[in-house]
Amino acid sequence: MLDEKMISNIRDSGTAEGAAGAGPRARLLQEMGFRTVPRAEYALIASCFLPSLVPAGMRAFRLLLDHLRVDYTLLEKEHCCGDILLRQGARDKTGADMERADAVAREFLEKNLAQARRAGAGKVIAFCVGCDLVYARFRDSVPEEILWYPTLLARLFPGGRLDLEADYFPGCHYHYRRLNRSLPDLDSARELLGRIEGLRVHDLDGRLCCTRPDQMATLLGDVRSRVVITPCGGCAPALAQALSSRGEVRTVMLPEVLWAAVAGQTL
Repeated sequence: MLDEKMISNIRDSGTAEGAAGAGPRARLLQEMGFRTVPRAEYALIASCFLPSLVPAGMRAFRLLLDHLRVDYTLLEKEHCCGDILLRQGARDKTGADMERADAVAREFLEKNLAQARRAGAGKVIAFCVGCDLVYARFRDSVPEEILWYPTLLARLFPGGRLDLEADYFPGCHYHYRRLNRSLPDLDSARELLGRIEGLRVHDLDGRLCCTRPDQMATLLGDVRSRVVITPCGGCAPALAQALSSRGEVRTVMLPEVLWAAVAGQTL
């Protein structure tokens, strides 16, 4: 069964949490320096939860957008992608809930696209891989180009320098594979790291899932460095929590690494 309260929340406020979550989310994005302008080339989908879950990663992404002179805007009322509803719908063996979840997700996407079109934005950037999962289901049926953020950065990021040894976990993207029979653009995410001079990367097994304790234990056993990089906003907090007992090891998102490499910062 689909969560009817969540559907109502998204229709009313744009976010899965409802009005109680919409205000703090908007203030957090404003504090991070993201902009809302009348006209732009790109519309940015910031997601419901990632501004609060991975604020450092999002802030670094905003700095990269400005550094790379990306002409973007937030939407005045971004609507949640409906990723959670698709996961709920997949449990129904009859397919009826999944069909409705797709219809509701398409409804929310169209509300976002209507705002993007008013802004003249022919391209849409999804920061959250869950949003990318949903939009990939409709990508071929809309005129706008919809990109997961590493795809955009791979087109624009010229490279940088960062003296660092790090582990890299791409994420298993279980739901993406289950629902779409494909993966997000992990090639672009990994390629970006290869453009950073001085960065030495140890690749962790992307078949392991950070939500399954036995697989997480195997994953942590292979961590060799004091920094673990991931492009996924869902994996980042899960890894950070699991690694919290190792005080010297920290988890960072891909944009934090790229920004450090162009800004001359350390991690």
